[in-house]
Amino acid sequence: MDLSLIINAVIALSVIGVAAGAILAAASKRFHVEVDPRVERVLSVLPGANCGACGNPSCFSAAEAMVAGDLAVTACTAGGQAVADGVADALGVEKCVVAAIVSVRHCGGGRAASRRFDYSGVLSCNTVSRLAGGDLTCPAGCFGYGDCARACPFDAIEIDPRGLPVIDLDRCTGCEVCVRECPRGRIGLLAMEPEEGAVVVRCNSHDKPRARKDYCSMCCIACKKCEKACPADAIHVIDLLAVVDHDKCIACGMCVDVCPQECIDLTGRIAFESAVHLDGRGPKVDGFAPSAEEGAALRKGGVDA
Repeated sequence: MDLSLIINAVIALSVIGVAAGAILAAASKRFHVEVDPRVERVLSVLPGANCGACGNPSCFSAAEAMVAGDLAVTACTAGGQAVADGVADALGVEKCVVAAIVSVRHCGGGRAASRRFDYSGVLSCNTVSRLAGGDLTCPAGCFGYGDCARACPFDAIEIDPRGLPVIDLDRCTGCEVCVRECPRGRIGLLAMEPEEGAVVVRCNSHDKPRARKDYCSMCCIACKKCEKACPADAIHVIDLLAVVDHDKCIACGMCVDVCPQECIDLTGRIAFESAVHLDGRGPKVDGFAPSAEEGAALRKGGVDA
């Protein structure tokens, strides 16, 4: 082998490398864009997840919008109160309280819900929903193919043996990515609710109760037992479906205890166990006992008047 050829090749590559480096260095100086130092300070505070929950494609664009005054300092739902305070400090503005929210599933169907046909295509909720409205008989239930779990940037959702997405509130940041990804998120299947909300109704259908019972054994039947048992007037059957008013709810658990369908669950960050252990358990959770004494005391005080 001719050694001179190797030497010449090395020299040629070195010259090309030096020339390319010089060109890139000149280009970086020529086209350098000055970044507002406030943007860099805000960016250092943001979580860097680029989840898009604030309406911006990246944390950098969110930082620019915050500096420009086009985006509130509390816009980063993924970061919560700590990030909002950090952004306020970075911009020298007044701090604001963040209303913390988490994702909640309004469906308890899963394996308990019937299917209109056997589906064997791509395991995607969005894909199956385009096929004659989906294989699920319930028009508002969860397909269970895991689009929300795959989309969650914080690994806060897992599909359990029932075929339902279970949300780990210790990881959920309220970024709303799952709600946007769910083909039935717009009709309330997955919804953002206050993180301290103590109970959730695991049903999303507004069909007549008899029709619901035909396709799901875990549905709300609009019997109003929860409404009558609630000492705080915090749950009402509206349009044939029980709805919780979290501003009134006192977390007594009476509605969970009396529901004949066991479609009301304990949930929220104030629950005595992780949402992963409470999901789908209703009144069967170990250690659960409704606060009847508290409910009676509230009734005497005229709360439900």
